Amino acid sequence: MKFSIKAGEKMPYNNIRLYYKNQSDLGFALREYIDAYFEDRIHDAELEEKITSVIEANKDKFYKGDSIAQKPKQILGKTRLNLLKQILSKRGVNTSEKDSCTK
Repeated sequence: MKFSIKAGEKMPYNNIRLYYKNQSDLGFALREYIDAYFEDRIHDAELEEKITSVIEANKDKFYKGDSIAQKPKQILGKTRLNLLKQILSKRGVNTSEKDSCTK
């Protein structure tokens, strides 16, 4: 099933893709998936597995140097970004940021 997530659209939470063509699509997909978790539509283990898989497959779009790229940070916002960092650090991924605030 092919689909593209645009600003304001909802993604079927069980159909998260593994690869994304740009930072915006990746950011919106992660945002919708984390929101599904906050709404109790998915469990912790599933969230952690999907998030780490998607980020691992899209490292070139998610990271800029050693930091999370600005576009995904802006799309995710502070609360989702903090959850994402917790998941990644739990899985042993370095998420050191100079500035944890979104601009």
